[in-house]
Amino acid sequence: MKKILLSILLLFSCCFANAQTNVRAWYADGQVWVVWKVELPLPQTYAVFAKQTTFTNTAEALPLGRIFRQEYLPAALKKQVDTLATFRIPDGQGGTYQLAQNEGLFVATPHQSGALFIAVVAEGETAVAAGQNITDAAVPFQYNPVADPVECHLQATFPSPFAPNFTCQAYMMWADGRQNHWEGRPDFPIMASAAKNGMPSLFMVSAPTGLDTTQAFPLTVWLHGGGGEARQSLAGSRPIVGISPSEGILLAHDDGLVGWRDSVPPNLGSPSWHFGWRKNWDPFTPDNLPAGPDTVINYTQRRYLWIDEWIIRHFNVDTTRININGHSMGGAGTTALAKCFPKHYASATIFNNGFGGPENDQSVAIFGSSTDDYYTNLTNRAGGKVKFRQLWNIIDNTSPERDWPPMRVYHSKNDDNGTMRWDAYVVENYRKADSLGMGVQLYWSERSHGVDTGPDYNDHWHNGNLPSQQTGYDNTAFEEAHFDKDDWLPAFFNHRLQPTAGDPGDGTLGTGPNGVGDDWGTWGGYHRWEGLQVQQGFYSDIFKATLWLEDNSAFSNDNCPVDSLVSDLCLRRFEFDYWPTCGVHPSSGWFYEIGSDSDGYNVFSETDCFGEEEVLEIKDLKVFRAGIRKLELRVYLIVPTTSIGATPFTVALQPNPAQGATTLSLTLQRPSALRIRIRDASGRQFASQQLEGQAGENRVPLEIGGLPNGLYFVQVVDERGSAATLKLVVGN
Repeated sequence: MKKILLSILLLFSCCFANAQTNVRAWYADGQVWVVWKVELPLPQTYAVFAKQTTFTNTAEALPLGRIFRQEYLPAALKKQVDTLATFRIPDGQGGTYQLAQNEGLFVATPHQSGALFIAVVAEGETAVAAGQNITDAAVPFQYNPVADPVECHLQATFPSPFAPNFTCQAYMMWADGRQNHWEGRPDFPIMASAAKNGMPSLFMVSAPTGLDTTQAFPLTVWLHGGGGEARQSLAGSRPIVGISPSEGILLAHDDGLVGWRDSVPPNLGSPSWHFGWRKNWDPFTPDNLPAGPDTVINYTQRRYLWIDEWIIRHFNVDTTRININGHSMGGAGTTALAKCFPKHYASATIFNNGFGGPENDQSVAIFGSSTDDYYTNLTNRAGGKVKFRQLWNIIDNTSPERDWPPMRVYHSKNDDNGTMRWDAYVVENYRKADSLGMGVQLYWSERSHGVDTGPDYNDHWHNGNLPSQQTGYDNTAFEEAHFDKDDWLPAFFNHRLQPTAGDPGDGTLGTGPNGVGDDWGTWGGYHRWEGLQVQQGFYSDIFKATLWLEDNSAFSNDNCPVDSLVSDLCLRRFEFDYWPTCGVHPSSGWFYEIGSDSDGYNVFSETDCFGEEEVLEIKDLKVFRAGIRKLELRVYLIVPTTSIGATPFTVALQPNPAQGATTLSLTLQRPSALRIRIRDASGRQFASQQLEGQAGENRVPLEIGGLPNGLYFVQVVDERGSAATLKLVVGN
């Protein structure tokens, strides 16, 4: 018997216990679909058992899973899409099967091929009877993740209830749950604990009518708040934050986690904070508080990322343009996803995240208390385990990656909504984030918590619900047009140190005479950029960008109120083969040019880098309103060069920087024919000459009066191929 049970354990992700009538099951699309007729009154839970031979009592078989009423019937679909909805699943013959109103569903995910008798029992029952609540024969199933992977399944297609010219589709998927969260299939990671095996999840996709699917298009993810649902994030909803896509599609997840929370009965509104839950949480027991140390596993994050990959396979999504947004708890979930998986997202927009994580009593059962602050299964940059409370702020690293995507954070000084409230910790996050050089743009204003319509949202960033009455930069269309995860990021920071910067205060709730600090403002929100490039030059990697401050927006508060702003800038989100050791070798390190074609360029030599990661930093960079001057920034990451070959020689330039002319000094060990070339960083040759060098010191005048200001390289090669390269700055 023990060997049989162990064999079944290998076949399925396992859970709990209990059964019912007219049970049928079949295999399709990588999973086993178990259907039965439900009893009245509806049991709170059904349990599913399996064995390789038939059985008459649940004690003789292995539990596959247990699910609540809201899960074996499509409660989320009925609530958000159609009150008469039933599950629509593959029929195992290439078609679909629409469940009847009185049929329940459980879905199991095999981990090897086999065949099992499957029984379904109502809560509290143990008897299994042939012809009633067990399959007539063993149900065969396959395991072929490559040829037959797990899929998501379309449930309904309907027009958006919030906007014309958008079509919405509702999909379901069913999780594979195991206690060992690292034992997922190649095509399907573990997305639930064993107690939640077979858990169904709803998500919705909105697309503009007539979307050009021949061209890859962006994907925008929008996460709802606590007590919310996916329907809130359909196209056209929440016009105050411009949720409708213009170039691509919109993805709305439903964070419904059914289970007891302390003494609160199972319901659809119990969220996982778009992250996951502790692996030993018992969803079937009231007051199931942690009994000891536990780990919070990112089951929900895994599901969201897998759904993204599924959509990428089935839609023509541009994988470099996936943006994520969220409000309240969805803002917290957005923060955590962007920090934990920064290479997946082009940008993140965060509304009303209080940065502290769950605080209410009902969250203790699923996450542990703030005092517990359990570790997660994630690893940070230093190789240490990430703690649960570190997920939600804009301070702590929660990924092996160094850089974050561009993050835009909006909060409200009249927000008194529980853990999302405006308080001292929010301001602490703002101040610290502005010092980190990660490129976080920070906004604050007068409104309260929500992002729906109504008089409460008459603040400086949203003076109304029409696009002309609100900021144009917190919305989906702006993200689609301006962010690409393959672009490097000009990360402006240290705005708070400048005399013209606003002050969000000390966290005191309220604005006007009762508030502290400025009622509204932004650190970094006026900065714009375009033309981001990385080029492989002859001697360097060259990073290019055009920088300015907004002054041409139809919404007046988006326009920078002053002519220029000074801040620091880091180069983020790029990879290259060579990382300089700053200031070690005369021809290594990095330079930057800043200016414009009309005004010329100034060249600056840098020897310092920022922080422990030695990120390239430009200090005290003045950026102007676009109508005054758009700046071209070129950063040269120089590969070090030294004298090489059998006959070494030494070279020097004096003066350097130079204007008009400079002198090249060469010290040779013996006479040699020499070639001297002047190139720019991209390798273009501007001058070349040959001469016969004598033993000892040689002084060669170089005419550079015709060269535009900028960074150049003087290369000297002798007749045996020995070479040396010097940097030359023409200009200041």
